[in-house]
Amino acid sequence: MAKTVSLVLSGGGARGYAHIGVIDVLKEKGYKIQSIAGTSMGAVIGSLEAAGKLSDYRRWISTKTLFDVAKMIDFNFKSGLSKGLIKGDAMFLYIKELLKDRLIEDLPIKFTAVAVNLSRQKEVWFQSGDLYHAIRASSAIPGIFVPVEKDGELIVDGGILNNVPIAPTMSDDTDLTIVVNVNSSVENRYPIYTESSKFEKFWEKTFNFSDDPKGLSINLMMDYIEKYRLAEYSADITINVSKNLCGVFDFHKHDKIVEVGRRIAQETLEKFEKREQ
Repeated sequence: MAKTVSLVLSGGGARGYAHIGVIDVLKEKGYKIQSIAGTSMGAVIGSLEAAGKLSDYRRWISTKTLFDVAKMIDFNFKSGLSKGLIKGDAMFLYIKELLKDRLIEDLPIKFTAVAVNLSRQKEVWFQSGDLYHAIRASSAIPGIFVPVEKDGELIVDGGILNNVPIAPTMSDDTDLTIVVNVNSSVENRYPIYTESSKFEKFWEKTFNFSDDPKGLSINLMMDYIEKYRLAEYSADITINVSKNLCGVFDFHKHDKIVEVGRRIAQETLEKFEKREQ
């Protein structure tokens, strides 16, 4: 009998494409995903899987080059960069078309998108209502994407308080809780090599937040919070993808990132299954 799974997907920008590879492997091995909780890019990929649209999105994104990704970056010059560098509407347009007006409570797979209400200074779980609004709110990285407003309150990326949202799955009646952390501090054993053009070098320099004080501060904060959350709520399996795999905005490396997710998932699950024998 297939083991049922509560799947927890972390944020991590483009590294979130590794979630696709993990989901592929879980399905190939016969695991049944009954519940998904996600933050930021984990919420995006998780929502598409829960809605049965992940394969459509994967086919679409696999055709996108760096130039295509660059055209989807709609910079927020009008409202002022203090609200966020990117509006995000163009990047999410195809996802909006895929999800249409789907409600979270109508999905065939239980789904939770985790965000943070800045106005109330608390974590928010979207478990009902408009699916697209929920993932946009969960993905609004402070300082990068413009926050989502709801009833006059500002909602941002859930990763600033909970990048590995295990808690929403604690009441699930499933066999296993599997966490996929694409923001892990583990060694990067699968470096992604590309023949960098001048434009790609410019891109990496522009969107490399690793040396930026704001980026360093957010990463340090998230590291500590992740350790606390993982100690507070245990998972049966944790699949770790290095935060050094690629940059947050390296969406053009989609196929390579998916493949890394597959390889790490296969290795991790094989070790678990051997222990279970």
